[in-house]
Amino acid sequence: MLGDNQGALFDGAVLLAIGDVHLGTRCTGLPDDISSWGIEPNEISPAAGLRESVEIAIKNNVDAVLFAGDVVESTNARFEALVPLEENIRRLLDANIQVIAVAGNHDVEALPRLAKLIDGFELLGSNGEWESVTVSRDGKDLVEIVGWSFAEPRVRQSPVAQLLSGSLVGTKPGLPRIGLLHADLGAAGGHYAPIKQTELDETGFDGWLLGHIHKPSFRKSSAGSGYPSGYLGSLVSLDPSETGARGPWLITVGGRGDVQFEQHQLSQIRREKILVDISGIEGLEDVPELVLGKAESRAQELTGQGLTLRALGLRVRLEGVTKFYKEIRDRVANGDWNGIGRVTGQTCVFINKFYDGMELGLDLAEIAKGDTPPALMARQILSLQANDDDAAELIKQAKLELSGVTNDGHWSVLKEQRTFDDPISDEAVRILLINAGKVALNATLSQQSMAQEL
Repeated sequence: MLGDNQGALFDGAVLLAIGDVHLGTRCTGLPDDISSWGIEPNEISPAAGLRESVEIAIKNNVDAVLFAGDVVESTNARFEALVPLEENIRRLLDANIQVIAVAGNHDVEALPRLAKLIDGFELLGSNGEWESVTVSRDGKDLVEIVGWSFAEPRVRQSPVAQLLSGSLVGTKPGLPRIGLLHADLGAAGGHYAPIKQTELDETGFDGWLLGHIHKPSFRKSSAGSGYPSGYLGSLVSLDPSETGARGPWLITVGGRGDVQFEQHQLSQIRREKILVDISGIEGLEDVPELVLGKAESRAQELTGQGLTLRALGLRVRLEGVTKFYKEIRDRVANGDWNGIGRVTGQTCVFINKFYDGMELGLDLAEIAKGDTPPALMARQILSLQANDDDAAELIKQAKLELSGVTNDGHWSVLKEQRTFDDPISDEAVRILLINAGKVALNATLSQQSMAQEL
């Protein structure tokens, strides 16, 4: 898109949009000894990502930088967040770049306080009411940013419904309009400003920039006009579950409301999932070397794509058929290989976690013949792998058994975490049953084999 100092040549607005930053936190899932590999945790922190984003904004001569909420992790992180936030906002303002933000559920208290301390930091809707601000260049109005902020940590009504039912004061007809909002799209009855895509469509805005969900989904909407809409995602990968590209979005808004966008991938840290086939290995010692070889190749691929990453964290799923099934599975279960890594070029590659996707070196179809307990177990595993009607019944029964534990009030707090995944979703239970079934079948057959030898 735009290169150095080309923003001033574009007859429209040039914006840099940033999703959840969570200043005051550090990225988790890093090796304990990563400093010994030449990388300090502060180099791959949200604050480092913010500094790099500011460099991108200045390099591209943008007119405004927009923050979609959760800029700060919490009120308790206020002190840690103030220094990097103020420093970077000052740099933007000194470069004549407007800074516009909305507060999310994490920084509902901290961000308004910080905004009062930093002149020029424009926080929209801090009283829970919709507000707008105009982005201008050389006295010419270019685009209107319309935003709403959390006024309390939990909001159960749709702020967009509120927008549609009232009138927004201070709007400028004829200017392109971009909505800036921290909300939970498609979560009816949720606690964090639940909104509907149909509500966003009804506003008629030229784009919607959303914060809250850390997985990026910003793209052209399926609505009739095809306007861009969706989640910007977390600025940096905050934990091992946040895989794929992360970074700010460079957005151009033409005078007629045509919007173009491109994500700038940051260079600090990236997380990915990879598959490694361990079929044919000759011993347990081959596994970590094979995995690190695949990890190094992936780092080189990304470097070839123009990315110079400081750290690449991987979740590895081991697949294939091996006679070392039990031994490898025990190592995986114990986490013996978690944290292994090496440095390739400028990138530290490391393994966050291993997952067992291996197959028993057994013919399940052959074992499934007959009426023996192993045959029954093999048939159930095959059914679960096929995900057929019998599998649906097994999953239903398992969920009933597990729900008594997962619904216990002691675990309710986990649902508030940003990384929460439903532990008893149909797919999660299906995978759990397959893995447990394979282990049980292998143990049963081993016992039978030992008994026959005696």
